[in-house]
Amino acid sequence: MAMVWHDVYKDFHSLSKSEQLELFKALQQDLFPEPKTDISKMVGEVRETRFSNGLACVYCGSMSVKRNGKYRSRQRYLCKDCGKSFNDMTGSPLSGTKYPHKWLDYYKMMIEGLSLPKIAKALKIHVSTAFYWRHKILNAVRSLGHQTLQGIVESDETFFLESDKGKKMITHRKARKRGGVAKKRGISKEQICVVVAHDRNGQIFSQKAGKGRITAIEIDEVLGKYIDTSALLCTDTATNYKKFAQMKSLQHEAINVSKKQYKKKGIYHIQHVNGYHKRLKKWMDRFQGVATKYLDNYLFWHCYMELNKQLPSKKVVKQMLLSSCQRVNFTTVAKLRA
Repeated sequence: MAMVWHDVYKDFHSLSKSEQLELFKALQQDLFPEPKTDISKMVGEVRETRFSNGLACVYCGSMSVKRNGKYRSRQRYLCKDCGKSFNDMTGSPLSGTKYPHKWLDYYKMMIEGLSLPKIAKALKIHVSTAFYWRHKILNAVRSLGHQTLQGIVESDETFFLESDKGKKMITHRKARKRGGVAKKRGISKEQICVVVAHDRNGQIFSQKAGKGRITAIEIDEVLGKYIDTSALLCTDTATNYKKFAQMKSLQHEAINVSKKQYKKKGIYHIQHVNGYHKRLKKWMDRFQGVATKYLDNYLFWHCYMELNKQLPSKKVVKQMLLSSCQRVNFTTVAKLRA
């Protein structure tokens, strides 16, 4: 007797929500399979992105490069000056990988914001492998740097509790259980200061600057080279920003929020940057605490997602892949562990 779909469906509601979702995905994949795109099909685009100024040695930068046969269907090159050979993926997050067919799915899941355990389960890799892939990608993308901020630039600080998550030995303080809380109320040296700047063109800057209250010099060290000399800086009344503006010869408008002044002259305010703080904090909650040593990677990741949030997810995936391969970056697991 042939089985009809009613017989299969009648027990569907007895499954848990997670099992229902797994069954739905299995049916979706069988009925509407997505075309499988291996990373090898994107090598041409990676090559064009990496060598847009001409084929050059990834080790010494020499333009004296010749083709040197193929290995596993990948074109190899030989530098006539330093004598080293390389391929289109050398010095990228994908270099030396054992699972080239899994990287595109990894980028997709990373853009979707899936947790490491979920990614590891879906791709059948170890959770530590998923973690190192994440930071190899983020290190590579962050190496491209921030865009210059122009026009009216809002800037303010936000703070994250210092974290040594992942360290086996902590010598300068007692370990905190599950992140814990600071011993001192308010802003102290237990807090990591993050400088955030946002211009009216939509460009965003976010980077850690030090512990506790920071000085104008510390602001200049992280933000100084990314702000245009003709920009107008808009901040609260903090003295460090006033001094920073004087150091850089920037026009400066201070908003006295403590006296309920939220807008000045109808145009000057810090609402964009404060809104960004809220979105950043909410987004960071999903990671249940980020180690301070990796904080800049996550800050840049959130900037990247904010700047590209209007694009379709498929385009963001492709753009992140090409961005992570654009600049030579020899990040290894050993360097990440150090």
